[in-house]
Amino acid sequence: DEKGVGWRAGALVMLYYIRELYNWLLSLCCTVSCTTQTVKVNSRTLRVVKLLAEGGFSFVYLVEEGDKKYALKKVLSQLPEQSDLARWEIQVHKSFRHPNVMALVDDCVVPAPNGAEEFRLLMPLYPHGTLLDRALKHMDAGTRMGEATALKIFADILKGVLQLHQHSPAWAHRDIKPANVLLAEGDSPVLMDFGSVSSARKKIASRTEALLLQEDAAQNCSMPYRAPELFDVPSDAYIDERTDIFSLGATLYAMVFFYSPFECTFQDNIQRVVECTHLRVIGGAQFPTGHPYSQGFLQLIECMLHVDPKSRPFVPELISRTQALLARSSGSAPAD
Repeated sequence: DEKGVGWRAGALVMLYYIRELYNWLLSLCCTVSCTTQTVKVNSRTLRVVKLLAEGGFSFVYLVEEGDKKYALKKVLSQLPEQSDLARWEIQVHKSFRHPNVMALVDDCVVPAPNGAEEFRLLMPLYPHGTLLDRALKHMDAGTRMGEATALKIFADILKGVLQLHQHSPAWAHRDIKPANVLLAEGDSPVLMDFGSVSSARKKIASRTEALLLQEDAAQNCSMPYRAPELFDVPSDAYIDERTDIFSLGATLYAMVFFYSPFECTFQDNIQRVVECTHLRVIGGAQFPTGHPYSQGFLQLIECMLHVDPKSRPFVPELISRTQALLARSSGSAPAD
């Protein structure tokens, strides 16, 4: 009918404009096929080697300055709100100098055509990839990360997260997951992606405030690693940094079992990937019957995954528990 034809025509027009907008962004962000192979960040002239990743309005490139290699993140902003978020991400980077928190080598903002802004964030390059890459390598090889190795890496992740939680005022990362942890030399983890960082402690006093927090979490916190209190926020609630503790528990689980506990199940000891839902998140973690990990290691994961945030420990207690387990596990569990 005419209504259906009109709807389809409108949808096609919208798709056309979305495609044109995306092509315009690509032209601004200079992919490797561009004729311009260099980019400036303040006084630095960097040679663009290749595009490493893209998502939304951001692009990450491998760049070189002489014999030094870096990762360059470009963020395209057309709206004041997008510019505010990019500046916030830069501010978070600059607030820390810690080996387990991503450093910012340099940054600048460049006016782009049509009133847009291009933010350029120059960061160290970590060629060993992320914790997700490491987990997938183990999965492909049919192996698992050793308990001592997992605990050592996790203890250092906790030290990075502690920097955020001890900031004044306290900050929460809100999107901790294996893909947001890079691995430096010696398997030293580096926490990254600070676009989701926000005030850790929030008093919710109305339905409007609850819905705003819920919407923000839906946009910025990956569902399989999102704390249950961020799925359905009550109108009278207090949220604190223990949202990150839940994400840390799911991350440690994924380090050794490849997926978040809320996107997989085990049937007859065979792992199956399933859709993550709120019900799965509040349903608890399931472990296979055959694995090389100690009861203490599993209990460490479980204590972080309590549905009630008041039952979760804070980071200092987790560091103590992890180091105690590591002292017992070193040499007893198979290494990578």
